[in-house]
Amino acid sequence: MYNRHIRHLVTELGNRLSDKEFLKKIGLSRRSMQQLFDKDRWEVIFEKAFPVTRRFSCAEILEFCRVDMEKLSNEPEEGWLSFAYKYSTHILYPDADFAVSAAPYAPSALYFLNVLQYFFDEERKVLPFDPYDDFRFLTEEEYAGFERAGEYAHFIREFRDQYIYEMMRLNREATPFETLGHIAGVHYVAMVAARGLYEAGVPIDLALASGAAAGHDLGKFGCKPDERVPYLHYFYTNQWFTAYNMEGIGHIAANHSTWDLELDNISVESLVLIYADFRVKQMRGEDGREITKIYTLKDSFDVILSKLDNVDEAKRNRYRVVYSRLYEFERYMRSKGVDVDLTGNPDPAEQPVDIVVQTGKQVVRSFVFWGIEHNIDVMHRLGTERQFGNILEAARSEKDWKNVRAYLNMFNEYSIHLNHRQKEQTISFLYELLLNREGDIRRQAAALIGKMFADFNAGYRKELPKNMPDPDAKTALTLWEECLGQLVCPDYRLTLQQKNRIQNSLKFVMVSAMDRSSEKVREELFEVFMKWFDGHHRLVGDPVFYLLDCIFSLPLDLCSKGSRLEQLIRFAISHMDDPDEKVQIAAVRVLKILTQAVPPESACYEIACDAAHRINPRTITLLFLQYRIYTNLRLDTTAQREVLYGHDVVSDIFLENLKSATPWILKSVNIKLLADQVDHGKRDHLLHICAHFSNLIKVSEQVGVRHDAGRALLRLAHLLATDQRNEIAVELLKGLEVGEYEFSKYIPEYLGEFALWLPPEQLDDMIERLHILLANGNERIVSVALDTLGVLLECYSRYTVRFHESEEVSEERRMKLLGLILSCLANYREQVRQEALLVIGQHIFGSQILAERDKSRMFSLCAKKLLFLLNENKGGELSLYYRAATLSHIDRFIAHYQLFGGLVETRTREKIAFFPGTFDPFTLSHKEIAKKIQELGFTVFLAIDEFSWSKKTQPHLVRRQIVNMSIADEFYVHLFPDNTPVNIANPADLRRLREMFPTEELYIVVGSDVIHNASSYKKDPEENSIHSFNHIVFRRPGEAHPTEVYEQITGKVVQLELPQELEDISSTKIRENIDNHRDISSLIDPVVQEYIYHKGMYLREPEFKPILRAKAIAFENAAGRDREVLDELGNTVLYGHPDAQAILTKIQVENDRLLILRNTVEGERPAGFVSYREIGNEDLFGVLKDMELANLVRGKSSREILLITGIYAREDGTGDSGVIRDAPQQLLVEVLAKELEKNYSFALFVAERGTATKEVVYVLERQGFIRPHMADENDKRTIYMVDMHEPLMFLHNLDTTIKEPFASNPAVLDAVEKNHKKLQIAMTKLYPGNLVLSLSSGIMYHRLVDRITALNDVPREPLVPRRLGKNMCVPFGKILRGKVVPNTVTKTLHTDKVYEPDLNSFTIEPFPYYSPLKSQIETIKSFDRPVILVDDLVHTANRLQVLVPQLREDGIPIKKVVVGVLSGYGRDLMQCLKVPVESIYSMPNVRQWFVESTLYPFIGGDTVRREEMKVAGLQPSINMILPYATPRLSGCSREALVEFSACCIENSRDLFQVLEAEYRKMYAKNLTLSRLSEAVILPLCPDKGSCMEYDENLAASVYLENDLEMLQTMRKFMVTIQ
Repeated sequence: MYNRHIRHLVTELGNRLSDKEFLKKIGLSRRSMQQLFDKDRWEVIFEKAFPVTRRFSCAEILEFCRVDMEKLSNEPEEGWLSFAYKYSTHILYPDADFAVSAAPYAPSALYFLNVLQYFFDEERKVLPFDPYDDFRFLTEEEYAGFERAGEYAHFIREFRDQYIYEMMRLNREATPFETLGHIAGVHYVAMVAARGLYEAGVPIDLALASGAAAGHDLGKFGCKPDERVPYLHYFYTNQWFTAYNMEGIGHIAANHSTWDLELDNISVESLVLIYADFRVKQMRGEDGREITKIYTLKDSFDVILSKLDNVDEAKRNRYRVVYSRLYEFERYMRSKGVDVDLTGNPDPAEQPVDIVVQTGKQVVRSFVFWGIEHNIDVMHRLGTERQFGNILEAARSEKDWKNVRAYLNMFNEYSIHLNHRQKEQTISFLYELLLNREGDIRRQAAALIGKMFADFNAGYRKELPKNMPDPDAKTALTLWEECLGQLVCPDYRLTLQQKNRIQNSLKFVMVSAMDRSSEKVREELFEVFMKWFDGHHRLVGDPVFYLLDCIFSLPLDLCSKGSRLEQLIRFAISHMDDPDEKVQIAAVRVLKILTQAVPPESACYEIACDAAHRINPRTITLLFLQYRIYTNLRLDTTAQREVLYGHDVVSDIFLENLKSATPWILKSVNIKLLADQVDHGKRDHLLHICAHFSNLIKVSEQVGVRHDAGRALLRLAHLLATDQRNEIAVELLKGLEVGEYEFSKYIPEYLGEFALWLPPEQLDDMIERLHILLANGNERIVSVALDTLGVLLECYSRYTVRFHESEEVSEERRMKLLGLILSCLANYREQVRQEALLVIGQHIFGSQILAERDKSRMFSLCAKKLLFLLNENKGGELSLYYRAATLSHIDRFIAHYQLFGGLVETRTREKIAFFPGTFDPFTLSHKEIAKKIQELGFTVFLAIDEFSWSKKTQPHLVRRQIVNMSIADEFYVHLFPDNTPVNIANPADLRRLREMFPTEELYIVVGSDVIHNASSYKKDPEENSIHSFNHIVFRRPGEAHPTEVYEQITGKVVQLELPQELEDISSTKIRENIDNHRDISSLIDPVVQEYIYHKGMYLREPEFKPILRAKAIAFENAAGRDREVLDELGNTVLYGHPDAQAILTKIQVENDRLLILRNTVEGERPAGFVSYREIGNEDLFGVLKDMELANLVRGKSSREILLITGIYAREDGTGDSGVIRDAPQQLLVEVLAKELEKNYSFALFVAERGTATKEVVYVLERQGFIRPHMADENDKRTIYMVDMHEPLMFLHNLDTTIKEPFASNPAVLDAVEKNHKKLQIAMTKLYPGNLVLSLSSGIMYHRLVDRITALNDVPREPLVPRRLGKNMCVPFGKILRGKVVPNTVTKTLHTDKVYEPDLNSFTIEPFPYYSPLKSQIETIKSFDRPVILVDDLVHTANRLQVLVPQLREDGIPIKKVVVGVLSGYGRDLMQCLKVPVESIYSMPNVRQWFVESTLYPFIGGDTVRREEMKVAGLQPSINMILPYATPRLSGCSREALVEFSACCIENSRDLFQVLEAEYRKMYAKNLTLSRLSEAVILPLCPDKGSCMEYDENLAASVYLENDLEMLQTMRKFMVTIQ
């Protein structure tokens, strides 16, 4: 057996050596190889070598091969081992000279390498993995799904085909180096980290990480003997990857230097590689050979420092910076459960701690970790070509300039890390933006172009070998030259305006490129720019003007270097006499700048003087420029001074600047002229000049003029009197209030600084007015107000120097500014939040003006609040980019401060105030209470509780948002975690609350009325009960100090009195004002007011849930032979009926059963009855009197049959119609439902002539009864039949979806009733002859209440005083939502069926704006009661299948499930779930279940998952009817489906038309989509895809009419194509 195995191994080796590709490579034929390869000799070798028990040495395998190798060629002088190593490196890095000398020995070397590969493969199969000796590459199945899968597969092939592993094994024996141990060790550490991150959900490309780690040091084998391997191996690594078209992996592999961590943002694959490379180090052993070891991060840092010579403090600090980044990254990985200790048994991932209860250190760490996560996320999006292309296209197609700015900010932050191809694509996109109508977008895009050229080869750029040209530099300069050409001379096909926009951007591109580039790159780029002035370009008109304008903007030191000064002066002089006035001005202006660098001894001094004398000062502007040039050249300026300062020139300049025809460059010079007038003491016009500048800031068409005016205004601000400053500031503020963003967006930069010249009282007034603007409904106004606050805060340190205020007052104002900015992070509008992120990032933590000490002081105060707000409303993809940039600024601040300034800390307090409440809504009264407590030294936690179950509150997350917006500017006031509900009546909850704050002093905040009335205080004290807690009690004004009430409270009691003005603020008053659309900003936060009106909340909504009371009806079963009952019916229901006696006699004779409908309001008076009996097949002929008809019925049912012999109701007008609507319908449904429970599958209606009214027949037809087509025409009886085997169930609940006063409006009720009947008829056509059972939600509610109160052992009527049963009622669907069961704690579990946009699947989730299901269930648990779960139907039980396991997991006992209708399938499911269940109706077979409201668009439906709402407050939804979706109905005709769908839409339209008419009568306004919540309880909006928009100012009926038209256009296709 063993010999056979040896022969198999030898055959395998022989096959490898005879492989066609290998033979081609080695230059032998198959026959030659067969002659060379002696199988018998190799069998002898293999018998000694196998089985493998240790790693083979290359020398050992060489001896196995030596005989064969020497048949191919003689041994080289240096020996085979050394030569084979050199030859293997030559495969990776070919060298022409070596190839010639090595040619004779090449076949032997290749033969040896192939055999080596075979032995190492066999070794790998049996020996345990060694991280220093081997690579555990990804399998094809593992890497197939990654972006770089193709490159990775190529890398694996090349790794094998080029014998890279064999080369590294040879390197170990042929040299003193241990490169394999290092590379393999790095790959091992990197992949442990990468796999751990991937399993934790971090977006990392494992193929990219593996390939980069395995190839990161391949360049060491390409370095020449005299080259510095540590510095040059990066270049050769990149060279190898590039040669084999693996740029993606090569980009990471070649850039793994520790110093790459000095870049702010790098990809997670780079981080992992640098981290691994940092930890795997080599030391020299005593024999001089390298030893590889995997160190801890700290030990590795110490090893690095010990190996470096002459480490000065600067270099040590550089290493501290990069080490700190790796340290934080390792901590981040550890928190994710990554095995950074390489034990194989890592600690589990850390469970997140809610932000508001984190310690100071945890908050700082959260910022760092979240910054890392965002960096990883954004770099991942940019790192893949496909996603990068998508981002670029999204930016290109974006129309909103603010969103464009978000993309520009993102590119600005991350552009340095893009590869060359991506940078070229980005520059092309930015060039397109130079045509944008927004000037600041053009400026930002131009500046970014300059930055990208400055950094084109930066970031990952490494040292080049000696005399090696840099191809990247050549590429960058070629692109730069092309770009300048496109800027100076744009495409001739563009309009003049478009050309000018591009040309005007030249200066911003140049200035940015010069400011950001290194000295070497700066000179290279500028030399290319100087080619435009070498005389080879024939330029006229605009290109000349914009080149001159660009020179004016550039640094003088660059322009005056060498021969450039004379060249540029001559260019300017050559255009001084240009016929175009603006070119003249531009030329003279350039001369003014350049002459500053012309000393008298300069060669071009005379040229400049001559040009100055030639200037014709025909305008005051040219005269001013001439005067400045003369001054620069030290010439006599007497004549110019006389004109400029001896006369009043200001008025003329004002007039000229206000002319739209005046060139902008002239206005720009004039601004400096006006400022110069003031500088020379001419201050008579100071106020007018400053007012003129403020006007230019607001209205100038040219952005440059605005900025010139703004800078000039700030320069003169200190000269103005106090009232003058205030006047200018107010004028600028008015510019913000205009709302025209294209004008107002330039004001904040200057208003913010200018306002700091106002005295304290006026500055505080300005801040307050900005605060008011933050609540404006126009988000553009909010944005500019926010920007102004950002500039104010950034520059605020100057204020204390100008106005000597106390440190306390100054700090209080600074904190107010910070609070106002933070409050915008809680705003409900995403664009406002984005602007706040921008301000916090750029004006605070990324500011170059704010001192680090000031940043630290602000961070310590706001860190927890800021982190919470950043995490609360995350928004879409654009917000991600804003947030990532802000977090980068914050993390840079933290890292820099901790390295060089000390620990970053957050302020904490020792006393905690727990303030629970429904806060529906959170008012200014609530806020003042929280502030007052906070001022006492407490940290206040506002807990939005769900325990006031009788109140009809807004959804939890809506109230949370309102509270968050109200307190966002309060630093020690936080929202309590949602996932920890605390019921103050539950000691277990209170114990948990105590445990959350083990070292703090905890207080409970309550109103005095709570202590007086709440049941929790009336209970006997026990351990952890509310009595044992410290209290802060707020009393109402004038209320006495009732100390006796507090006797049972054993903790401290702090009593505070609510101010009188706040006492008047109530939820009731707020609701009344909202109903009347009044201003409520004195009752709630102004921003919250805007939010409430925007969302249409609190309109026509009661404060408390209605209690479900007993209905006015009751059903009674009776026997047909009960004479007393018959007499009663004769005297009531049949009173006056001509056939009354005959009817009663027949009932008595046939012994029919009776179901009587009684009016409980009128003393149990009968309102109607139905007579029926059950018959067998043998009785059919006797009843029908027709053989064929009897046979037909017999064929449809083999069981007993329900026979209904009559339905009778009192006539309208006899007292019942106002209370009991459609009594025949209710009677028929009740008897059918009753018989369905007995498994009856067929029903007949047979009534004698004249006893069945038209109304009764109509009721029968609406339930699906049909008249037999074979009935005898001479038979005058009324005969109808229906198949009950698989009924359609239909819940009539539309009246429960409409708000008061419309729900009780007669016109609305009539429309509801009419539409219901119409829809019933449409349903009967779906499955003709089948039962359509239409159940009344009102009756179902009534019966459910009876069942629930009976189960809870309480009366049906509310008790006074209230006495509650021991169980609680938990509705979990749409039934009983917003209702209260008498004497029963009723708390809804708000669930929703949420469809994916394709409608192919759905999930059970919390209803929109409600807490996660887990949190809701925790709240239920806190009531500490068994639950009665309630819903309308249990069939598929999707909701129950999700909820029951979670309820059980939380230990909540389920008393019973009570439902309206229970199907046979549903009953089976309940048995599987082991949950007891009872129902009002039991239906063995249900074909389909309909809830009426879900069929009506805009009224009901199922939620569809979408990122945004098309109309505020209206959730995207789907109605399962055409044309919105394909109805989930099988076996019915298309025509019936179309008619059914059309009926639903028509009904909805007709109902809305009635609602709209009634609304108009009541309020004299249109009921538009934006106001829909005033009439409909939970309005929805039919989903029509992400691209379709709704106009919220149109009525729902308009859209329904449109949808109906669309359906009608489809009708022909739908009903004819089968």
